[in-house]
Amino acid sequence: MILSRIVLRNFRTYDHLDLTLSPKLTIICGANAAGKTNLAEAINYISLARSWRSSDDSVLLKDGSDYAAIDSYVKEGPLSREIRIEFGKNAKRILINGKPARRLSELSKLTNVLRFAPSDVPLFTGSPSERRSYLDVNLAKQSFDYFELIARYNKLLKERNLTLKSRNPDRNLLEVLTDQLIDVAEPLVRYRSMYIASLNEVMPGLLERLRGEKTTCRLVYRPFVKPDESFRVRAKKAYQGALESDLLHGSTSIGPHREDFSMELNGKDISIYGSQGENRMAVLALKLAPYFLIEDEDKKPICVLDDVTSELDENHVKCLFEVLKTAGQVFVTATNLEIQGASYIDVSANNATRRN
Repeated sequence: MILSRIVLRNFRTYDHLDLTLSPKLTIICGANAAGKTNLAEAINYISLARSWRSSDDSVLLKDGSDYAAIDSYVKEGPLSREIRIEFGKNAKRILINGKPARRLSELSKLTNVLRFAPSDVPLFTGSPSERRSYLDVNLAKQSFDYFELIARYNKLLKERNLTLKSRNPDRNLLEVLTDQLIDVAEPLVRYRSMYIASLNEVMPGLLERLRGEKTTCRLVYRPFVKPDESFRVRAKKAYQGALESDLLHGSTSIGPHREDFSMELNGKDISIYGSQGENRMAVLALKLAPYFLIEDEDKKPICVLDDVTSELDENHVKCLFEVLKTAGQVFVTATNLEIQGASYIDVSANNATRRN
């Protein structure tokens, strides 16, 4: 898919910005604090209607404004769509070709954006919740069934935890809720297992290209119960074994909401043995990998890479752009970067102009 035009109103530092965009590699260039990341953030926002920098939409409003709007024009092969997102401090509205979207999941199907930012670098060394979020976001974009499953699972989990916290927990109700959790958990775990297997098909080659050297890597998924023919029996036993502890702590201690995955680089856990540079390149490969899983050229995602080159040496920068030149529409922010054949957007004083 291609973002052909974006119009911002009262977004971050931009009063009004209207840009026609290149379908290929674009460098968003300018001094620090000029507004480069704000533009990258707006492009990413049209995919999930949320910022990677803040969960509070009010901080996205230009000072003195009570509303903001992003109009985006997206092409998918012969199809063209106009997507408008309006939001204020307490409300949000999404319009697709002038009609209100019925659910948020419609948006990520129509505007799939992959994003890398410096804040992603600790992905493998940080909290498991960040790794689960990576799986959930990418799988929800790929499958509406997964989106519905994770929403249902979270609702059941909340109900079970409320029951566990009650003064006199109803054990019969807990058993019913546990059985329902297992019903939803089984397909969730299968989806995650298959997705990790798919990533492992493209990650080794992609990471080699980014590093410019021979390397081996493998993502290791750790489900709470192995997704095989005896899943339900073993899941039931696992919940029964954890019940007394769950009652004591008033919280469900096992399930997809506690799962994790790790990465082995050259046979060693990268979170323990990897350098910051190795972690950076591994996370970058992980973030770009979903692009190479999609076979339909018209449906391939838009890529947004914020400040990706700041910690890379000349050789790794060269390797990165060899990959990016094969990745369709890509936006990269940088203070000073010359890439032959790239389109440029110059950002200064909270204004942006396309150079070529």
